[in-house]
Amino acid sequence: MPTIDQVSVHYLPRRLQSLIYHRQKSHALKMLNRMIDFGGGLFADDPREMEYRRKLWMVRIQLLREWKMFSEALAWICLECDVNPSNAAARALKEQWKEQLNFKETPSRRPKARKDIWEGVAGMRDLKAIFEEDIILPLKHPETYALYRIPKPNGFLLYGPPGCGKTFIVNKLAQVLRFNYIYNKPSDLGSVYIHGSQLRISELFDRAEMMGPTLLFIDELDALIPRRDQNIYQGYKSEVNEFLVQLDNAGKRGILVIGATNFPNDVDEAALRPGRLDKKIFVGPPDLEARAEAFRLNLSDRPAENIDYAWLAEESDYFSYAEIEQVVVDAAREAARNHIAITQGIMFKHVQKTRPALNEAKIEKYLMD
Repeated sequence: MPTIDQVSVHYLPRRLQSLIYHRQKSHALKMLNRMIDFGGGLFADDPREMEYRRKLWMVRIQLLREWKMFSEALAWICLECDVNPSNAAARALKEQWKEQLNFKETPSRRPKARKDIWEGVAGMRDLKAIFEEDIILPLKHPETYALYRIPKPNGFLLYGPPGCGKTFIVNKLAQVLRFNYIYNKPSDLGSVYIHGSQLRISELFDRAEMMGPTLLFIDELDALIPRRDQNIYQGYKSEVNEFLVQLDNAGKRGILVIGATNFPNDVDEAALRPGRLDKKIFVGPPDLEARAEAFRLNLSDRPAENIDYAWLAEESDYFSYAEIEQVVVDAAREAARNHIAITQGIMFKHVQKTRPALNEAKIEKYLMD
């Protein structure tokens, strides 16, 4: 099992992903329930087991909400609050649902709820569960978490191979939170003047605080905060120090910092301690649901007929979003040359001839030491 800090988008078994995609609700929920209850249930002694099942529990709530099974979702939330009163996420969800669900006195009327907060984001369910439990609920229901003396989230590091949706999911997170959003990359902070980059880093955080609440997303974090124990230019060390100072207690200033990198072991260790980038989350290639949606979106504005998106997703393990887009482009070129619509046969040919850049062994290299 992956460590708490290295949960990837592949931790849901493929069979469960398929059941969810095909909306076989009863079978999917039964399988999910067995996974949650296996080996001591949600409250196993092993903290990693408990953390894993807490994420599965959140995935179950996501599915029930997405499938508009609101009463069932509320029942599971209430049960969790009764069985495990210390689960701050469950207590916060209960308060949130009490506000959102419109129960009528007439039993025949079903409760109504707002649309799913993750509408438009296919798959990536474990990542969404982590975001919901560790970021969204603490920020939207601070009083519940204050009861347990759980501080506001300060910063997170997303790491993993390129082209796996880190930027996309963070952009969506800002929309869910209704935070102002600032995207920044190291070159935006460059300066030809000595200590000029330090000043720009300070100005960046001041601007984020002034706009707050703000989600500050910093891409290619390893280039901005390289390890100081390596042979780097002295000016870089000053910039790293400045960033670390600004990162301290950013949450209290109304700034949520999320960094992204393909090379987590190249990020200075001081940035990864608690109180700065509190949690490190591995983001792997898109899962089955996400791949099916990526194929559908890329084919949606092209002449295509009789496409089996589930089959394409099943046959494209380890494909990145960029590789899926290239497969569709190659298929579109062939169809255009022959003046025909893109067919399942054409897609089959190009999926089969494509060799993804990633595999299990290569993914392992991206995990942190």
